[in-house]
Amino acid sequence: MDNVTTALTRQAPALSMEMIKQYICPKATDQEAFTFLQLCKAQNLNPFLKEAYLIKYGNENATIITGKDTFTKRADRLPQYDGFKAGIIVLVQGAATYREGSFILEGETLLGGWAEVYRKDRSQSFRNEVSLNEYARKKSDGSLMSNWRTMPATMIRKVALVQSLREAFPDEFGCMYSPEEMPVDASALPVYDYHQPPKQADSRPPIQTPQARTDDKISDAQRKRFFAIAKKAGKSDDEIKGALATAGIASTADILRSQYDALCDWAETPAAETVAE
Repeated sequence: MDNVTTALTRQAPALSMEMIKQYICPKATDQEAFTFLQLCKAQNLNPFLKEAYLIKYGNENATIITGKDTFTKRADRLPQYDGFKAGIIVLVQGAATYREGSFILEGETLLGGWAEVYRKDRSQSFRNEVSLNEYARKKSDGSLMSNWRTMPATMIRKVALVQSLREAFPDEFGCMYSPEEMPVDASALPVYDYHQPPKQADSRPPIQTPQARTDDKISDAQRKRFFAIAKKAGKSDDEIKGALATAGIASTADILRSQYDALCDWAETPAAETVAE
């Protein structure tokens, strides 16, 4: 992180499921809040710095998205990163034309976007081309969302760039998706502020992991694998206990099968890369 981001992160309280349910997405289920929490920890994302969002409309499944600037800022800090080129695909006189940037003339037909990311330790670049028709997001009434209506060239270029970055650096950007890729209005993302009162009064009892049948819990072999992964990544016993406690889990014997993959993703992240608490 840069100095400003590091300072802000240290001032913020440690992210928890309770904080997510109060300040970020009150409608989220415990499982959705837990998944968001683990992604933020695994990828060192701070939602209060506009690095991650948990969006839920009505009774639909919640959507996790990453702030639009997070990808390029993090790529710049990677020693293997060697820059990128990105642009749009336009129909000109019946032929597809590849243009760098997002400039398009009135009357031209926008077909899609393209991007190419370079690594210093690879002989081949990572290139993606994406179709506008596939990604242009619409509202429930069938009209285009604001940003897709007013600046489609900029939006589709971002989609191609994020996909190329994710393929070039899967460890750094795995499971991270930009607003432009997801069915959300990128022009109306919320601003989270833990200094302000919660979005709604929370009179519910503390979040607890639902009681489950024995056959819903992981096996002894899976428990051993989880510990092995965590130890290999340099996690201490206290860190492991803390991660379990955050998820409302008393011990590894209580880990549910539905929680196992997210916990393993956290365990695989080297200790130095986890969110500062």
